[in-house]
Amino acid sequence: MPGADGRLILKSLKADPGTAPVPVIMLTGCSSEGDKVLGLTLGADDYVTKPFGALELLARIQTVLRRARSAAAPQPAAGLVEAAGLKLDPSSGEASYHGKPLKLQPKEFEILLLLASQPGRVLTRTYLIENASSYGMAVPTRAVDTHIKNLRKKLGKAAGLIETIPKRGYRFAAPDA
Repeated sequence: MPGADGRLILKSLKADPGTAPVPVIMLTGCSSEGDKVLGLTLGADDYVTKPFGALELLARIQTVLRRARSAAAPQPAAGLVEAAGLKLDPSSGEASYHGKPLKLQPKEFEILLLLASQPGRVLTRTYLIENASSYGMAVPTRAVDTHIKNLRKKLGKAAGLIETIPKRGYRFAAPDA
């Protein structure tokens, strides 16, 4: 940037509460390890050195935006989640429906916790994968469908609590939500 230092601009952006949450990707010719570390330490969300390809830059932008959306999205409650006779305890990983224990796999528990802690909100498969901590990075989004199918089977009569929203995702539909 002619006449300006990107690091100073980044520092002022991150110091201002109004612009601090804005994701920043530094595009620069400074490619030493020290420059990269400094940029990331000052608050850059990514650091891309020249030359770079347009497809790589697009992928990095999408990744940073996905992280920003996930960070801004409501997170599941830290304590006990209770809805429609369902009880989920994140600290112990235990789940029950009307006092009867549910034997859930870790991914099933995390998906149900994400859904139940945000009743009425449609959660996409991608959101569920990105926010269920036991998922690895390379997971097909359709894997969520298998976990939902298993959850519904384990919920029995309460299977209707998890609604499929065609072409969008899933929603926890507690009667009192």
